[in-house]
Parts: sequence; C-alpha cells; structure tokens
Amino acid sequence: MVSRPTCMVKFTTMDQVQRFIDQIRKMPYDVNARHGNYVVDAKSLLGILSLSLGREICLEVMCDEGSYTLADELLQALCEDFR
Repeated sequence: MVSRPTCMVKFTTMDQVQRFIDQIRKMPYDVNARHGNYVVDAKSLLGILSLSLGREICLEVMCDEGSYTLADELLQALCEDFR
C-alpha cells in the first residue's frame, strides 16, 4: 500500500469552503476529499459541498514517492486554517 500525505479538515461556512478551494487549486497535485465511502475531487466546489458542511473530511494528496515531503508540507500548511 502506498502512503500518501493526508490531513483532516472541517468546514462550517461557505466562506471557508470558498477560501479552501481558492488555495487548494494552487497545489500542483491532485487531491481527493473523503468522508466515509464518498470520495470527491478536493478542488471541486460542488464536490466539497456534496460531502456536507460540518463534517470532518480527510484530504489525500495523490503524488509520487519523490514528491511526498513537499506535498505533505504544502498540505499541512493549507490545512492549518481549516482544522
């Protein structure tokens, strides 16, 4: 199994979701958002909203092993505002 950078976030307002989307779209990696069995593109406003406000969402960066450290640093910095 491949280990990927992950973090947990929780959005309670539409403004938080919009700020998150604006920031995560700058990441040079694909990022999935997961809640339970549902997985969506974390760069998609509708995808994030479909997971519902107020729930904890797991973000997972899809990157190769050589990019793990950089991807994890970018993700952790981004998630700091949304925990």
